[in-house]
Amino acid sequence: MKSFFVSHKNPVTVVLFIILAAGIFSYNKMQSSLFPEVTFPKIKVIADNGLQPVSKMMITVTKPLENAIKRVPGLKNIRSITSRGSCEISAFMGWKEDIDLCKQQVESSINQIKEELPPGTNITVEKMNPSILPVIGYVIKGEGKSNIEINQIANYIVKPYLSQVPGVSEIRVIGGKTKEFHVELQPQKMSALSVTPAMITTALSQSNFISSNGYLNDYNRMYLTVTDANVKNLEELQNLTISNNGKRVLRLQDIAIVKIAEQTEYVRINANGEDAVLVAVVKQPNANLITITDGVAKKVVELNKTILPQGVSLSSYYVQADFVNDSIRSVSDSLWIGLVLAIIVCVIFLRSLKSSAVILITIPLTISLTLVSLYILGYNFNIMTLGAIAASIGLIIDDAIVVVEQIVRHFRLPDNRGRPLADVA
Repeated sequence: MKSFFVSHKNPVTVVLFIILAAGIFSYNKMQSSLFPEVTFPKIKVIADNGLQPVSKMMITVTKPLENAIKRVPGLKNIRSITSRGSCEISAFMGWKEDIDLCKQQVESSINQIKEELPPGTNITVEKMNPSILPVIGYVIKGEGKSNIEINQIANYIVKPYLSQVPGVSEIRVIGGKTKEFHVELQPQKMSALSVTPAMITTALSQSNFISSNGYLNDYNRMYLTVTDANVKNLEELQNLTISNNGKRVLRLQDIAIVKIAEQTEYVRINANGEDAVLVAVVKQPNANLITITDGVAKKVVELNKTILPQGVSLSSYYVQADFVNDSIRSVSDSLWIGLVLAIIVCVIFLRSLKSSAVILITIPLTISLTLVSLYILGYNFNIMTLGAIAASIGLIIDDAIVVVEQIVRHFRLPDNRGRPLADVA
């Protein structure tokens, strides 16, 4: 074997350069994230139904959902937490089960009983994966803006704009206030005009909607017709017609007090002593965290400069990529410090520049082989892989110094003087 490497120096040198190039290529292609992409055998089902009491939620929502989920093959255990207006069900599957298939089966079982649930029940199904956690967080604050206005800016300006970044899965808006129209009925006026609450409910249900009425064909053109009955302001709602008997048009403002109010919120966000709105960025599974962070940062700069209203600004409070960059920087620092110290040790104690060159080549080659292996196996940069690389650099340097020192020591023995280095090694 030793004669093979000695007689094929040039091909071996080419192979070493290929390994280094492959390591650089793998480094540039590998994805980055804070945690490994590990999917746990757990599916979470969250149901929301307004302000329903706990006892009613248990009977009408939690129990039917549990019975539906129990029909899914591979289910090991099921747990639920029910609170006012919501319930959270955790379905634990077997470790060998295909979690994506199990998620589809859970969704299918829930769809079969969805008509039995109370109207307006919103259900979300998620598999437990680190990618469901936000990777970037921003605070929106606006001088002279109400919580309702900031919430609208976040939902209708910031959210669509940041969603354009490749690799972004979801933009979540947390906090703020949502505008509502409150209608306070006047019983005496209703009694005098023979108006019942059911009449008002019917009139309100027939407004504030957008629907398609069909289309019209005109030779080579098609015209789509849409009915827009959305309530856009307070005056439109006040003038809503409740009844019309041909003699008198009865409007909502004649029997009720209509005003603009804020929807009841159960989450309050405070930043630097002031009410604010949070915008959380969720990335797609296996997307590059560093690339997404850079893309979102560019969009935020554009928003702050030219798009957001005057006085409104976005500022970051959590950037997950900073932890990954710190880990990469730690690996780089360990590599350079280790190389410098190893060369100093070899020069001082072995008095040989060639020995230092061997160590200088060994460490980059080993790191390159590691990166190529990680890339082929589908791993990414995260705190686990980067921590392992940083820890292994010390072992590589230690082993390289020991091996080189032994070879140099044997080579300098009187019996080995004049012999080829390959024979001594």
